[in-house]
Amino acid sequence: MKHILFLTLALITLISGTPIEKDFHVTVEQNGKTIQSKNGELTLERKSFNLIFEFSEPMGLLINGSFENNTYEMAKNGIPKTRLKGFLATGMADELFNPSKEILVSNDAPNYWFYDNERDHRFNKTKAEHGKIICTRTIENIYNVESKTNIKVEKVKKPLYLVFISYKRGTSFTEEIELKREILKINWK
Repeated sequence: MKHILFLTLALITLISGTPIEKDFHVTVEQNGKTIQSKNGELTLERKSFNLIFEFSEPMGLLINGSFENNTYEMAKNGIPKTRLKGFLATGMADELFNPSKEILVSNDAPNYWFYDNERDHRFNKTKAEHGKIICTRTIENIYNVESKTNIKVEKVKKPLYLVFISYKRGTSFTEEIELKREILKINWK
């Protein structure tokens, strides 16, 4: 499967004559239905949901999840990643394949979710479809890093603020150049 995806992407690159840019898009699914966001906000039932990522190629993202809106509002207003509160601390590494079906939330640090191949990723499910890599991360639990508490989605009281950023390395290892960002505020019914 990995070889078919690579060959498909290579063929597209050759035909178009331009390199494929690293790109992503995130959607939310609950009860088997895609939930549309409006202006970066949506409302979910207080039960498990899926974050579904569409990648143009194997790649990684930084994701800040928080119950505080600081990073979300800053990202919404175009503040550079280097000044976003939720991206200032060292990134948090989740388990491969998301066995706990969770997201880590922190006011200061991002998660690092990636897809390298079928054996090395941080998602519950992955598949190749129409020249894209579709990765699904199921969220049943929210682990609050600051309070060291695990919260079932059913018990969440506050909105969940999410900021997703793709980047590439600059000329030095520490330099990160932002490629794209998406924001999402999840309200609860």
